[in-house]
Amino acid sequence: MAPMAGDPQFGPAPDPGAPPRAQTPPTTRDPVALREAVTASSAAGEEPGAIYARVLRPPLAEAEATSVAGGGGPIADERRALARSGAQAALAELVGRLPTTDEGLGRRAAVLVPAGVLGELDGQALADALDAGGWGVTAVALDQDAEAVVEAIGAARAEVVVAPAGDAAQVLASQRALSLLRRVTAPPLIVGVAFAAADHPSGMAADHVVGTTDALAPLLRRRMGRGGHGAVPWGVRLGRDGARLTVAPIGLLDPPSVARLREIVETRRTLYPRIVLDLRELMAADAEGLGALVAWDAERPWDPTVAALGDPRTVAALAEAGLADALPLAEPSRASCPGPRAPCPEPGPRR
Repeated sequence: MAPMAGDPQFGPAPDPGAPPRAQTPPTTRDPVALREAVTASSAAGEEPGAIYARVLRPPLAEAEATSVAGGGGPIADERRALARSGAQAALAELVGRLPTTDEGLGRRAAVLVPAGVLGELDGQALADALDAGGWGVTAVALDQDAEAVVEAIGAARAEVVVAPAGDAAQVLASQRALSLLRRVTAPPLIVGVAFAAADHPSGMAADHVVGTTDALAPLLRRRMGRGGHGAVPWGVRLGRDGARLTVAPIGLLDPPSVARLREIVETRRTLYPRIVLDLRELMAADAEGLGALVAWDAERPWDPTVAALGDPRTVAALAEAGLADALPLAEPSRASCPGPRAPCPEPGPRR
């Protein structure tokens, strides 16, 4: 006679009213399954950053959350270690699928790395994406004083700082350091990466927060221009003088570069009581570029926060383009003064 459920060799009969037991996805512990998932997702056309956010990161986040909720212990440590090793192996597999460019060649970036296994993996994913774009990358650990983090970023001469923003804890870990970083004389561009979290935390002290690492290259291309052998002759210098911020575009001023300049200024507009655009370092400013400045002022009035430095060259260029008195201008002799009552010498000749 065929054995039936409930016979001793099968144990007690299952209870149909019992809640279903949670099934652990094989990808959370099986490195082979993770690598297979990466291969299948890539073959289906999914981008590397999206694969990391959807396939590799959740198992490790789950393992860390389980460890915190359960108070740790040998079983939690084992699960976390397995998830970490599997994710790291799959991340190494993913590196070979990253698109490579020379857009960051000769330029420097810093990646902030939160404490913990998940922070370590996120930092590595960010560094890999930047490295594939030709950037020289310095990893800066966040398990130190905020002042030390800012000092390390300055020592690295980073033009861009990228920080994980996958949850509220990661945002909080970098908050103090990023707030201090925005106060330096020439702050770098700060970008947060939420790893596709639809409800990523707000309040990060960043110029931009993107969903995945796939969005980094287009953003940096738009904001920083191309590096390498085909460098775009455009950029900005940022400098602080007291509470004022000076933004000096370099290269050509045309409608596309004005769009970049507008993005840089508007993301900082609420942080400074006065922003002065110094156009003296431009190689050329055509009528369309100056007209784009006027259009920007018409769409979002500059006064009283933003003004262009009214040096003779800028005033003459505006007049030649038929745009005299079309923009708010800051007096050259006062634009770089430390305060309204402080003495300010007349500007000397520029070299």
